[in-house]
Amino acid sequence: MPGTVADMATEERRMQALIDSDPEVALFADEWDREYEFRKKLVLARKEAGLTQKDVGALSGLDYRAVSRAESSEDVSPSLKTLIKYLSAIGYQLDVVKVKSN
Repeated sequence: MPGTVADMATEERRMQALIDSDPEVALFADEWDREYEFRKKLVLARKEAGLTQKDVGALSGLDYRAVSRAESSEDVSPSLKTLIKYLSAIGYQLDVVKVKSN
């Protein structure tokens, strides 16, 4: 039966094999994962601030639909200007931090 746990596990193994076999796919997957995690953090930070998407829109000057898009996993990434306004509205700032290279 499609959609079973066994089918999902098989699909996960197939996808991991593809990621492991192709550096370009691995890079894409890594970038997607980091963006997905960042968007989850945006939502969590907004909720911890006790704000709705409409609240963030009002505080930032952004249309609430732009706020929603910034939080969603759509193909369109928010602009830097949008992120700065969003983060400022929830009490955060954007910063650049050097990480150790491999």
